[in-house]
Amino acid sequence: MSLFSRSLKVQGAAWVVLLGLAGCSVPSAPSNPSSLQPLGLVDVTISGLGSAHPSSSARLLPRLGSLALPEQPGGLQLQPLTTSVFNIGSRNAGTGQRYVSATFKVRNADTDGTPSPVSRQNLTLLAVAVPGTQDDTALSSLQTFDGARLPAGQARRILPTHALQFQPTTASVGLSSGGEDLQVYSEAEVLPDNFTHTSGPITSYADLGVRTVFPFGYVVRTPAAPAGSARRTLPASPAPGQYDGRVAISVTLPLQPDDPAQTPAAGAARDPFSFHMVFLVVADPTTSVTQSLDEQASNAAVLARASDTAATQINVLPGSTAALGTVQGVTTRRVCQVRTAGLVGDTSPAPTFLVNACP
Repeated sequence: MSLFSRSLKVQGAAWVVLLGLAGCSVPSAPSNPSSLQPLGLVDVTISGLGSAHPSSSARLLPRLGSLALPEQPGGLQLQPLTTSVFNIGSRNAGTGQRYVSATFKVRNADTDGTPSPVSRQNLTLLAVAVPGTQDDTALSSLQTFDGARLPAGQARRILPTHALQFQPTTASVGLSSGGEDLQVYSEAEVLPDNFTHTSGPITSYADLGVRTVFPFGYVVRTPAAPAGSARRTLPASPAPGQYDGRVAISVTLPLQPDDPAQTPAAGAARDPFSFHMVFLVVADPTTSVTQSLDEQASNAAVLARASDTAATQINVLPGSTAALGTVQGVTTRRVCQVRTAGLVGDTSPAPTFLVNACP
């Protein structure tokens, strides 16, 4: 078994991301308040995997399709907080996995520091494929340590999860408290007509400036807020330097085995060293929590998160023993299919899934 654990507090100048457009008026209510409200596209970079100094950053992508998005005058700032990486298992026994989490501080403000006049709830970074992402995933620029591009198909092996940490007493992985930000959706919930803005409905993914939206992402939390809906709300008019939110973007990927038939032969030289991941940021009217595959041994953690955030919906995946149905206004549902690569209806290659079966 190979094992290491590294966590880097990002120092120096902050990377700041504006998700929105300047010069817009104060927002009005969306035409369909039950739909997802798109706010902008952001590219997150994670690099230094396998090194002593992993790091992360974020940047704004060009405007969102053809839409003016007048509902987003205030913007959103992301500032790197920590980037953590650990390995577990053996790369040459086929059990080697690398767990990566990039945590960002989140501020409800414009890129120049001007605070947003409105609060925002359940801000979620939804994974998307755009022109230039690799293997019809949300990932791009996958490179090894020496800058070589990873071969086709490797991007599809990088899968989303909650933030996890190594458990030394059991040599296993466990939840990293406060980083359980993975959110899953049904395919129907990420169809174009389930997005809206103040001028009316969105009719195609092209309107959003993307090729497809995947039914998973990462939801922003406000950990210092009182329990309840405030734990998912970025307050209006934050003070300078006031980053109320946190979000952990977490993935797992397989370690490459040593192979003398490949160049280079060392698997570590063929592991991903850096990659980009593209997200559509949305405001979600539904407060949900998701139980990841890694926490199915017990339902206690996801039930506690639902109570802590006043969630009305709990998403579980195949294999969970959580009871389905509605109890005291909270609905537990099973999401059987979570697409992580490919377009709906693709056949060659077919889409890739985190899960794709129901009991």
